[in-house]
Amino acid sequence: MADLPPTRNPEEFKNSTAATLRTLAGRKDLDVTFSAAEPPIGKITSETRPRLPVPAHDMNPQSLRLIRGCADAHALFIAHHDKKLHAATRPRDPEALAVFDALEQARCEAIGATAMRGVAANLDSVLEERCTRLGLSDITKREQAKMADALHIVARCALTDSPPPPAAEALVKLWQPWLEEKLGTTLKNFMLSSRTPQAEGSHNNILSDQKTYAKMVRQLLAALDLESAPADKAMGEDDEINDDAESNNQTGEAQGTEEENDSAPGSDSAGGELGEDGASEHEIGADDTFDEMQGEPDGSMPSNPFTNRPEYVHGHEGTYNIYTTAFDEEVDADALADPEELVRLRAMLDKQLATHQAIITKLANRLQRKLMAQQQRTWQFDTEEGILNSSRLASIIANPNVPLSFKQEKATEFRDTIVTILIDNSGSMRGRPIAIAAMTTDIIARTLERCGVKTEILGFTTRAWKGGKSRDHWMEHGRPANPGRLNDIRHIIYKAADAPMRRTRRNLGLMLKEGILKENIDGEALVWAHNRLAQRPEARKILLVISDGAPVDDSTLSVNPSNILELDLRNVIEWIETTSNVELTAIGIGHDVTRYYRKALTIADVDALADALTAQLADLFEIKGNPAGQI
Repeated sequence: MADLPPTRNPEEFKNSTAATLRTLAGRKDLDVTFSAAEPPIGKITSETRPRLPVPAHDMNPQSLRLIRGCADAHALFIAHHDKKLHAATRPRDPEALAVFDALEQARCEAIGATAMRGVAANLDSVLEERCTRLGLSDITKREQAKMADALHIVARCALTDSPPPPAAEALVKLWQPWLEEKLGTTLKNFMLSSRTPQAEGSHNNILSDQKTYAKMVRQLLAALDLESAPADKAMGEDDEINDDAESNNQTGEAQGTEEENDSAPGSDSAGGELGEDGASEHEIGADDTFDEMQGEPDGSMPSNPFTNRPEYVHGHEGTYNIYTTAFDEEVDADALADPEELVRLRAMLDKQLATHQAIITKLANRLQRKLMAQQQRTWQFDTEEGILNSSRLASIIANPNVPLSFKQEKATEFRDTIVTILIDNSGSMRGRPIAIAAMTTDIIARTLERCGVKTEILGFTTRAWKGGKSRDHWMEHGRPANPGRLNDIRHIIYKAADAPMRRTRRNLGLMLKEGILKENIDGEALVWAHNRLAQRPEARKILLVISDGAPVDDSTLSVNPSNILELDLRNVIEWIETTSNVELTAIGIGHDVTRYYRKALTIADVDALADALTAQLADLFEIKGNPAGQI
C-alpha cells in the first residue's frame, strides 16, 4: 500500500485506507472497521472483517504509516492465505500451532514486501512497532522471546532478504545461532531447500505455493522438537493434500479450532472475530468436563497436574509447607459446567443484577473516558511557543517579556497494560457478594478491552470442604505432624488475557453454581496469579484482588499453627510489593485488607463494589498512565 496523499481529515484517511485494503486483498465485500482498542502491530483478527487502529488525533505520519502497514498485513493475508489448506495441514500442539500460524503470516507478508516497495516500508514500520511493544529490543536471553514471535521476525527477514528492524536486532542475534545449530544451516537455506526445481535460484515458488510451504514448516517444527512425529508422516504418507476435500477440512477444524482461538500462544487477542465458517466460541460438552484425579491403587501419589507450575515462594524460614500438590487443579471455567448450564447460570446472573447494571455501566463509561483521554492527549506547559496558557495571563500582563508562557498538546505515551482481577471464590462470598463481583468485573473488563487494556479474570477456591483427597492421603499415611496446607486447591481461569470478553462472558456465571465456592487459601492464589501476570509481555502489569476475608481452610488450620495461612499471605504480599514489577492492590468487602496490602481500600457493603473497583482502577491509571496528572 503506497503512501496516500497527505490529509488532515481522519474520515477521509479511513475511507481511502479501507478502499486500498479491499483492492489489495481482491475482495470488494470486506467490512473494514477501525477500533481504538486495536494495537498497530499487524495482528490478523479476521479474514472477513479486518480491524485497524484509529488514526492519532494529530494525524502524524508515523501513526498513518502504521495503520497502512496493518491494512497491508490484513490484505496480503486475505489475498494469499487458503483457509481450508491451512486447516488441513496445521499441527495440533498449541506451541507448534502458534509457530505454524506465525510463519504463515510471514509468508503472506513476504509476498507483498518483495513485490511492492511501499508495502515493504509499511510492513517494516509495523514490525518495528511490534518489537518495541513486546520489549524485544532489551532482551538478553533467547528464552525472553516467544518462539512464535521470534520465528515470525527471522522468517520475514529471510524471505524478503531484508535486515531486521533495529528493535529486533538483539532477538535475531540471540535466535539465529540456536536455529542454525538445530537446523544444521540457516533458516533461509532450510526454507529454500523445499523449492521445486523449476524455481531454482529464487524463493518465489516457496512463497506462492502454500502447500509446499506448509510441508516445509512442518519439517521445521520437527527439527525444532515441536512435533514428535516426522513431518512427512504427520501430513500423510503420500504427502498429498486434497485442497477441496471437505473431510480433511472438517477434521482439521475440529482438531484445531479450540486451540487456535483459545489456547495457542499469540492467538487472537481481545477483538478477534468469528471465522468465515461461522464457528462460534469454544463449546465443551458434558463428556469433556474435568475428570477428578484419582490416587493410584498402591496408595502412591498421582503425578502432579501442575506440570509447568512456577516455583512457589515459601514463607520465611520454612513456616509454610504444602503437604501435596497432586490433587490441585488449574482449570478453565467452562470445564466445570456444560455449555447449557453456563448459559443458564449467566442468565441467572444477569437477572439478579438488572437493577445494578445501569450504575455499573455508567461508572465503566466514566473510566473509559478517562483512559481514552489519557491515551489521546496531554499538555506540555512552559513552552516558548504554542497556545497561550491562560493561567499565566496575570504574569504576562505584569511583564509581557516573560518567557515560557505557552502550552502545547502532545500525544501521551500510554504503555501497554494488562490487568488481572483475582476474585475470592470462598463460601463466604455466596449470594449477592459473588454476583455483584462477577457483574462488575464483567463490565469493567469489557471497558478496559475497548481501551486496549488486556484483562485476565481469575478465581480461587478449593475442590472440597475439610481437606478433600489431600487430607485422605495424609490420614492414610500416618497423619504426620504439621503437614502444612492440607486441601486440594482449585484455581479457575474465567477469562484468559488473550481471550476476547465476548467469548468468555458466560463463564462468570459459574460463580453462581452450587458447590463451587468453598475455602480460600489466598497466599498460593496470589502467587499463581502473579506468576501468570509476570510472564506477560506488556510493559505494565496490575494485579487487583477482591476478597471478603482472611484466608481460611479448616483442614489446614486444624493440624497446623493457627496463623499459617495468614502469615503466608503476608509473606507473599511483601515479596510481590518489594521485589516484583507487578503493581498489587486490593479491595476488601466488609474486611479490612489495608492491614495486608499497601495499596488497598475497604468497603462496608458489596453494593459499593462497582464504584470502588472503578475508582481504584482510575486512580491507578491516573498515577501511572499519566505521570503529570493532567488530561
